[in-house]
Amino acid sequence: MRAEKDISQGDLAKMINVHATHISRYERNLTSPTIDVAKKIADALEVSTDALIYGSNEQIINNKLNDEELLQLFHKVQKLDDENITSVKAMLKAFVFQKDIQKQLA
Repeated sequence: MRAEKDISQGDLAKMINVHATHISRYERNLTSPTIDVAKKIADALEVSTDALIYGSNEQIINNKLNDEELLQLFHKVQKLDDENITSVKAMLKAFVFQKDIQKQLA
């Protein structure tokens, strides 16, 4: 998230009053910040502590969705207008419902 916001490790360190080596260690998972420091980092990056700990919603989705083609389709669907998004959701719900029924009857 720091890199996405184009903030250097040194700049972030100055923003939260720690040494830049601490930021490097946090990012490489060599050590974990205290809760207080995590809150300062989240505030400096203008994200929630949940997003800082677990990643952004997009990062979580990208990590959980292994099918690249399906992931790209979902990204394209997000760019549609609300009416079309509702239609796509309805089709997906109908398909999943059908598969659930078939599984129950098998």
